[in-house]
Amino acid sequence: MRSNFFNSIIVGSMLLVTTGCQEKTVTMQSMRCEYVKAGDEAVIYGSGFSADDEILFENNQKGKIVASKTNDSILTVIVPEEAKPGMLCYIPKHGKKVYSDFMFRDNRGIIIDFDTYPSTWGGFEPFDEEGEPIRIVKGEEDNILTLPATPPEEISNHYGLLYGMYKEAWSMNGKETFLQYCANPEYGGGGRGNHSIAGDYVGMPIEELCLKFEVFVPKECSFKCRPRIEMFFGPYESANKHGREVSPIYAWAPCDSKTGEFYTENGWETITVPLTEFNRSYESDEIKAGPINLKTATNFTFVLMGDPGDKPSENYLCVDNFRIVPIK
Repeated sequence: MRSNFFNSIIVGSMLLVTTGCQEKTVTMQSMRCEYVKAGDEAVIYGSGFSADDEILFENNQKGKIVASKTNDSILTVIVPEEAKPGMLCYIPKHGKKVYSDFMFRDNRGIIIDFDTYPSTWGGFEPFDEEGEPIRIVKGEEDNILTLPATPPEEISNHYGLLYGMYKEAWSMNGKETFLQYCANPEYGGGGRGNHSIAGDYVGMPIEELCLKFEVFVPKECSFKCRPRIEMFFGPYESANKHGREVSPIYAWAPCDSKTGEFYTENGWETITVPLTEFNRSYESDEIKAGPINLKTATNFTFVLMGDPGDKPSENYLCVDNFRIVPIK
């Protein structure tokens, strides 16, 4: 099942609205997915919502609130056709407007978006020559890949796919099991040079920054966390290109404690990881490392890593829009 942790760590804007003798708190804390197409439903988490209120996207584009799917803590709104990236503005029927602390279609601090900023190594391309998501191919033939589930529709042009069996413990041998951005152009793949992955935020304390990305995992191909996903930011000059041995690591294992599985129940979801969570050594989970030195962090790796045990599982994770942005 899905984990709620990543969608609940951001503290939203707060506004006290007087209604008779009572005060209620209005907050916009996070979105189920920050990238939603025009005409689709966006889900916002917070408090104090009402179907009688209004919500505006960038450039004063009004969203249509879906009354049947809205309550005090969940706001469902149809994204207007001309919606642009930016903060959302909530207008209570009685009270002053309040802005979200998160950004809709947040396009700041992009590391990999598989379009303008491609990955340089690994992964599987889930699009055909016309740019459409590939279909399931029935049967086994030479040079034809049979997928266990149809890749989802894109939410922001192209996305990346990790698909394959992780067999050899603690290795990065299969390109299907990792996605990587290497800044050094000498490594191949279009690295952007010796510039921090934090971009304009390199001078900010890591306590105020987070890594965000979108993920889609179909239920029929649920992630078993055998092994987990490791993420880390390596230095520009790394003998092995990625720099795992000299970088603080975050180990992402979102699987439900009861089922041992993770899937995105309602399509694409936005995952948020504070940079302070990158604090483990490559040698052991028990050894602490860090903090991240943003000035020297130029590479990024998203990789299946660990011990798959005696029953390796097939992995199927779609990801997009890796970015570093302020938490608030």
